[in-house]
Amino acid sequence: MKGSWAVLLLCICVCYSVTGFVLEEITDCCFGDEGTNVTFNYQLNFNRQPIVVFSKDDRMFLPSENCILQLRRVADDICLTLNHGKKDMVKYIEEKERKCGKEVAKYWGSTVQRTAKPSMKVFIPDTFRGQASHTLVCQVWGFYPSDIIVSWLKNDVTVSNLSMALPNGDWTYQTKAELNLIDSLPDDEYKCVVQHPSLENKMTITWKQGFTSTQIVKICISSVIFALGSISAITGLLYWTFFKQSGYIPIQGYNDVD
Repeated sequence: MKGSWAVLLLCICVCYSVTGFVLEEITDCCFGDEGTNVTFNYQLNFNRQPIVVFSKDDRMFLPSENCILQLRRVADDICLTLNHGKKDMVKYIEEKERKCGKEVAKYWGSTVQRTAKPSMKVFIPDTFRGQASHTLVCQVWGFYPSDIIVSWLKNDVTVSNLSMALPNGDWTYQTKAELNLIDSLPDDEYKCVVQHPSLENKMTITWKQGFTSTQIVKICISSVIFALGSISAITGLLYWTFFKQSGYIPIQGYNDVD
């Protein structure tokens, strides 16, 4: 390969006179669904301009279709050198294609076919500027692949479904499903149900509306008022009973009945 690089550099220096340049060798493996149709791609760029590619159909190096006119002569000379002067380059491409096939079969299961189970939680967001939130959120994260279904059930009746996921940047995904609670009643029961290829059974979290913070405050105040009223009534009753027994003195002859 060092000899091939020397030939390429010599061709460029002779055929295209510039004060400085960057020559890039770009290679990659491509494959279809289930790891089939594996191919190895080879391309040469000059100052970010594609000039030479390896044709899989013709099994030879050809000038790139996107090669600019000013570099066409250089591309032709490089292709001529690679195709006839250095046949080991063609063998190099064929060897890389075979290696690609082996590597795809080796890493397919641990990359594309791998799965990661999701994590989930259900919560009501914090209040904003003193206003209570009326949105229930089901957050799901850390799953792979991206195929997922997140459903909201209200009293065991499906009210919404979500299947869109966003990448985290670490080969996992995240999503969240929101539900409006404005018309919710204290006895309503909500379930967030997650379906994912990594799960044998559905993941479910149940949540009940219950009483809101405002309702709880009102109930507490009412309870305190009721308790104070009850204490006052009982105290008054006891006081009146005691006063009747100890403070009332019958007058002789006044209450006698003829």
